[in-house]
Amino acid sequence: MSDRRTQLQRRVVRRRGLSIVEVLISLAIAATLLTAVAAAFAATSSAVEANDQFFRATQAARVSMGLLLADARRGTVDDKSTATSLRLIVETRDANGDVVATDDRTYQFISAEKRLVMITNDGIDDAPYTLCSNVSDVRFDTDVQQFANGTDYVARVIVNIKVKVGNNEIHLAGSAAPRKYLTY
Repeated sequence: MSDRRTQLQRRVVRRRGLSIVEVLISLAIAATLLTAVAAAFAATSSAVEANDQFFRATQAARVSMGLLLADARRGTVDDKSTATSLRLIVETRDANGDVVATDDRTYQFISAEKRLVMITNDGIDDAPYTLCSNVSDVRFDTDVQQFANGTDYVARVIVNIKVKVGNNEIHLAGSAAPRKYLTY
């Protein structure tokens, strides 16, 4: 019987499980792996968020550029325009070519707020409409030329918009030739 007890005790000893040291080492390895996975997830989600913000800011700037250049083509540039503020008088015509409506708009860069806004100069105190945010710089340049009679006119409007989100930056540039001119 004593041989039988010795065999049972050996089996019990063999089945007793992990020691405390082995459990602690296992937990340390698992904690290290989980920490690495959490850090990778946090970095990935931060990168996705930054890319999303940059995409949205870039897309808004592109749409703003298209709107601004379309208005510049259809309108006339006012002499009150500056390097950071472009005032346009845009006429809407019907199929016969008659003027149906006249819109007086100012596109302005507000550097302190890093945004490009559109202001309707219709006499009503409307708040400026934000076209795009995260704008680091906007420049409006006009190419002033002369008619044969010596009268100045704006032959071309050049627009430069820089958008910056984090370390990402994009520079958009475009130009338009107004169809109708205001003299300086």
